[in-house]
Amino acid sequence: MKYFVGIALLVGIAGFGLIATAEDKPKEVTIQGEVVDLACWLQDGKMGPDHMKCAQSCVKGGTPAGLVTQEGKVYLIVVHAKDGKSPLDHVGERVEVKGVTFERGGMMGVLASGCKKMEMPAGDGHEGSGK
Repeated sequence: MKYFVGIALLVGIAGFGLIATAEDKPKEVTIQGEVVDLACWLQDGKMGPDHMKCAQSCVKGGTPAGLVTQEGKVYLIVVHAKDGKSPLDHVGERVEVKGVTFERGGMMGVLASGCKKMEMPAGDGHEGSGK
């Protein structure tokens, strides 16, 4: 009888672990914002059409890219499994990024799986624009 109770307990614990893992799986989200080079954005708030060529050059040279939302949130962009265009193909442009977001140690990031270009809004003066 003790043997049966022990096995039942182990099966119950293992089953709970599988349920908890399935519930903890992150969901894919869509985020809109401008792809920036984080060096110029962090240092001087530079972004927008006037800074596009510099931002593209910086990211091609290895500077990390970020996604700045209209609300001023910033996500480090990490390209994982691509499904179409990468956000890194749209530095200095407004995009809609699909992916999974994470926060660790105060840093927010998006593991990008897809991206599509959007039109720049008129007046493009969102937070951090340096304007």
